[in-house]
Amino acid sequence: MLYQNIKLVKKIAVMNAEKTMESLSYLSLIHFEEYDSPWLKRLERSLKQFRKIDFEPDYSKANEKNLDYISWFESVLGFCKTNKEWLILVPNCQFPIWANVKVLNSTKALEELWDTSEDRDIILAVKSTGDIAQIYLEEDKYKGHVGKCDVMNIDQNDSY
Repeated sequence: MLYQNIKLVKKIAVMNAEKTMESLSYLSLIHFEEYDSPWLKRLERSLKQFRKIDFEPDYSKANEKNLDYISWFESVLGFCKTNKEWLILVPNCQFPIWANVKVLNSTKALEELWDTSEDRDIILAVKSTGDIAQIYLEEDKYKGHVGKCDVMNIDQNDSY
């Protein structure tokens, strides 16, 4: 019974992710990443570091009234500007759904992801370089973690 419940939660999460991806104008869905993907296993090491309670963010900026937060995001996520394919954690899903996307406009895509995220949290990576980052809002501060994953020796059948 538990297996059926988990399977149902995953199916609902994928349906919600599909709706979310359809609503985004500046990201085009290539495909959803499989749950057991070697890419996600590599990214998990960095994500575990990001989640540690005492782990200090690499970047922090006060949420000021007239702050151009998208420009700040772009400076933190410098690797995103030059890469036109990202792996993103689809916002607002009750189960983690990762999507490989083609980026049509990186500035607008970041803004759109941020505006879509109810939790004010963006996680994205670039498979070709192993770069991964998380940007989030916490206690009136924008915070950013940036990491690098080893992408060598991953089965090429699991690439884009």
